[in-house]
Amino acid sequence: MDDKPQHSVALNNRQNIALEGIRHVDSFDDDTIVLSTTLGTLTIRGHTLRIQTLDLERGHFEAVGEFDSLQYGKKKAQRPGTTWQKLWR
Repeated sequence: MDDKPQHSVALNNRQNIALEGIRHVDSFDDDTIVLSTTLGTLTIRGHTLRIQTLDLERGHFEAVGEFDSLQYGKKKAQRPGTTWQKLWR
């Protein structure tokens, strides 16, 4: 079994959000919150966004506001090799 924490999202009435599997908050302001999760980067957009709870030990996050979108970034593929090896491919 994978020991990576589960990632989940619960959005209620586009006003309250609760997430599990959060590693850290990359950035936030009133309109955008960028989180690092166990499944990659998650960007939350909306208006009057406020972080209510952040417990990085448990990976728990809660926020309130007017949520417009949630978007996951693509995971970057890691290629083995040095910089020189990559240049000479």
